[in-house]
Amino acid sequence: MESAAPDASVPARAPAYGTSTADAVTQPDDAPARRILVIDDEESLRHSVVKHLRRAGYVVEAAANGREGVDRFGSGGFDAVVTDVRLPDISGLDIAALCTEIDPDVPVLVMTGYGSVESALEAMRRGARDYLQKPFELADLLRVLEREIAVRAASRDRKLRAQVERRFASGGFEAVESELRRIPAPAEGGGAGGEGGDVPASAQAAHGDGTPGAAPPVGLREAQRRFEIRYVEDLLARTGGNVAKAARYAGISRPNFHKKLKTLGVDPARFKAAHRRGKSAGL
Repeated sequence: MESAAPDASVPARAPAYGTSTADAVTQPDDAPARRILVIDDEESLRHSVVKHLRRAGYVVEAAANGREGVDRFGSGGFDAVVTDVRLPDISGLDIAALCTEIDPDVPVLVMTGYGSVESALEAMRRGARDYLQKPFELADLLRVLEREIAVRAASRDRKLRAQVERRFASGGFEAVESELRRIPAPAEGGGAGGEGGDVPASAQAAHGDGTPGAAPPVGLREAQRRFEIRYVEDLLARTGGNVAKAARYAGISRPNFHKKLKTLGVDPARFKAAHRRGKSAGL
């Protein structure tokens, strides 16, 4: 652990963190909680950062050393990593490189003590997105996190749009929207209705008469949600509701596949029931 100025990690700094948290970041009520991994062997600073990130609306997991942090990151599902540069086993430089190798889309932020800016710059050369020099205000950490998470989301949206456009290259994105309108939106309570949120129910009702040109474009998040629902439902149908097998087909861990099903509102039980009915009918 890299030593910092005495007032950087002791509880006395916590009130300063707390007073600036509310103004530093505001997540929309319907936005999914962002998952942050904090890696630091200094218990007081680690607990302080975790506590205030949670107050700001993040879901936070903590690791007391580098190996534990890398193991947790390997399970997937994180939106950002905050790590100290100096740890007792794996350095923050190596963590930045390892995390970037595992998932280059997840931003890694490093914390460094006074006089160790060179280490932070080296971490950035190895994949870290930014660094914070101790002592720092929590508001600064929150601003950097929100900025990097927003950049990541925008990049993923661009990649998704490009992938979908390539799939329907002959007609461009208009063909994608036409295809998506043929996919019924999940019923209320099914699917991630609050998360997709690009096409309100009132807007759908307004153009329910099928008048050509009356329907607004399907939003990108709604498009992604509908494709993901069809994808996981197809996997569950193929595997008879076997979540472990479906997760292997999807190339992700079973816990992360469970989280995806919960987010999308897809219940594997109905696929198991359908599979049992098919077997009893001799199909």
